Amino acid sequence: MERTYVNQFEDRIDLDQDVRLVFDERSKGSVLLFAGGSEEMIRLSFEAKAGCDVKVFVQNAFDHDVKIVLEAEAKHDARLKLGLLDLQDAACTLEFEGELTEQGADIDFYSAQLCLAGRKKKGALNLTSRVPHTFGNMHNFAVCFDGGLYDTAAAGRIVKGAFASESHQETRVLTMGKDHQATAVPILYIDENDVKASHALTIGQPDAEQLYYLQSRGLSTKQAVGLLSIGYFKPVLSLIDDEAVRNELEEQMEQRVGLYEY
Repeated sequence: MERTYVNQFEDRIDLDQDVRLVFDERSKGSVLLFAGGSEEMIRLSFEAKAGCDVKVFVQNAFDHDVKIVLEAEAKHDARLKLGLLDLQDAACTLEFEGELTEQGADIDFYSAQLCLAGRKKKGALNLTSRVPHTFGNMHNFAVCFDGGLYDTAAAGRIVKGAFASESHQETRVLTMGKDHQATAVPILYIDENDVKASHALTIGQPDAEQLYYLQSRGLSTKQAVGLLSIGYFKPVLSLIDDEAVRNELEEQMEQRVGLYEY
């Protein structure tokens, strides 16, 4: 399936098949994609043409193990914000290929995943600057409860000749309970001198003082842990302009992390 967007737009799509979305020159708007169905793999492709300013939110709604492939290309002075929210019990393999192919291109990629017992969340994420004066950034967040499995490699690339470009990334993983396994590998491939590049990585348990403070305010341990978890999923929800949808997903997220359990 393919759709083209022009001018001002706002759309919501429930998906059970591959899709390609094309954002025309100087278009502006947001798209919500809810991907589910019986397929074991789905491919979502996005092309941001010159001067457009677009936000795309994707939710993994599959109730079985799935592979999700996201492909994004940004052209001259195009700005694309793309994010995936994955709160499912099932395993998920996430592949992302972002291409900055013309000067002024800007891609911000977000992923937020909940990792539960025995359900592996595995990621291979790549964002490449092909020409000068481009900007790429990746923000990856995960929360691992008892037995959760998270394994992600994120690579920012600036090829030869792509001077005055920037490549940045952050990966933050909150680990809860025991028997979890969290691996995050930040990678920078830089083949040019006049660039800016950075990566940040944190993996660890919640701060004991934060938990104590929340519990002293009447929250159970489960609720306190859930409240701290929410902060790891908030950034991807910022891509949703529709307040009703955002509130609905926030409530779903709060239930999934145990905020309402005693």
